[in-house]
Amino acid sequence: MRFPEKTIFVLVVLLLVGSSIGEAARNLHSQDWGNYRQNDRGRGSGGARWVYGLGLGLYQANHGTANYYNGSGPDHNLERTLNLHYNRDRLIRDIDEIIASFAVYELANDMRYRPALQVGFYGGLELSRSFALLAEVNYARLQALGRFTLETDKETFTSEPYLLLCDISGAEERIDLRLGAQYTLHTPSYIHPFVEIGVSITDTKVLSNRVSVKGININIRNALDEYYNIRDYGMGMGFYTTLGLKMEVNEQFAVRSGVSVNYIRINLGDNTRMDPQFTFFLRMDLSSVLSPTAP
Repeated sequence: MRFPEKTIFVLVVLLLVGSSIGEAARNLHSQDWGNYRQNDRGRGSGGARWVYGLGLGLYQANHGTANYYNGSGPDHNLERTLNLHYNRDRLIRDIDEIIASFAVYELANDMRYRPALQVGFYGGLELSRSFALLAEVNYARLQALGRFTLETDKETFTSEPYLLLCDISGAEERIDLRLGAQYTLHTPSYIHPFVEIGVSITDTKVLSNRVSVKGININIRNALDEYYNIRDYGMGMGFYTTLGLKMEVNEQFAVRSGVSVNYIRINLGDNTRMDPQFTFFLRMDLSSVLSPTAP
């Protein structure tokens, strides 16, 4: 899996932020370790409390559903759309490599999703210092990219046809709802490993499906679907697991970072598989910050 430069930059930023917070936490607790341990033990004797916060992550979708946007389906059909008279006339008029005719030579059968920014909110009931029941909502906007070829009637003076390499893309948004349990293993340090497991529901909505032929952009999604606001497609169910580290910066603020794997069916076309979707995340606990008097 090859990450583009912008994605690598986001990953580096997340790692730097996490390491900076961890270093700040280490310095803070090394200065007042005895007081921290005393307060930490006192917190453990308290009852249940509400927790909530914000999340930021890098979402990598499984590529198994990306070919939904390659133009082979009945609703997003590349050949049919390009041969609509107004699209066909435009391509023949404006592209020098097309004299009087063209045809789809090869579809993009290896389309892939770009990594995307994910934002979310979580909340739940912390039953003890170690156990919590959580609900989480995350949003990500994805883009699938690929390339296809058009066969044209331009003369090549060989037996091979003249081929145009063209771009094709799809855009979708995903809203991920999770319900699960969290266990945090408290250590003598300020860093505590944790694990989560639960069920998930992912709602997928198709936003666009476009091609670019020598700079001419054409929407191959059914225009009537957009006019009548028919949405593609729906919800899929699955389960998730998460591994990470909790870093307590001070008595009022903590962050969690880690990786989450969501095994779920993405409801696009006739897809029936449950595939893993990955998220590298950083969460900020705001419950104690906004309610410092909470137990």
